[in-house]
Amino acid sequence: MRIQNQFDVPVAPPDAWAFLMNIPATVPCFPGAELVEQVDENNYKGRITVKLGPLAMIFNGKLRLENADAAAHAGTVNATWTEAKGRGNATTVTRFTMHEHEGGTRVALDTDVQLAGQVAQYGRGAGMIADISSQLISKFADNLRARLNETAMEHGEISGLSLASRALLNRFKRSADSK
Repeated sequence: MRIQNQFDVPVAPPDAWAFLMNIPATVPCFPGAELVEQVDENNYKGRITVKLGPLAMIFNGKLRLENADAAAHAGTVNATWTEAKGRGNATTVTRFTMHEHEGGTRVALDTDVQLAGQVAQYGRGAGMIADISSQLISKFADNLRARLNETAMEHGEISGLSLASRALLNRFKRSADSK
């Protein structure tokens, strides 16, 4: 089954690329995901927990980053996942691209998903898997934007609006203190 998603981040494509290619920093932004081991520059082992109502499934996986093109801001992630209790497996091939969009970056994801075993039965309808994927990507994007904002603050990058609001707040505090 093919699933397409997209999301925006408030940084330029080169900055989005640099952050998203830092897999150890990016993985914690994905709901239920954990980086288990970085095998080498392009190979990783991970774990993800997926809840479908009262059912929780843990998948152990191997991910490989391929065709990473920094100039084009595009690449592919191939992953194989095995459910920890032997209820099936999943194979995903995710192609991603990044391009400038409204002063930030739009990240487009095109994923081919193959499910086998009981896992395929749990997600019977392609619509259900697509809905879950959409929710996960939305939460990932929210977490990613929050992490990018934290990184900007750590590097002293503060927006003009933030500075103005802090100045206004300080003015009110000084005014209140002098009374």
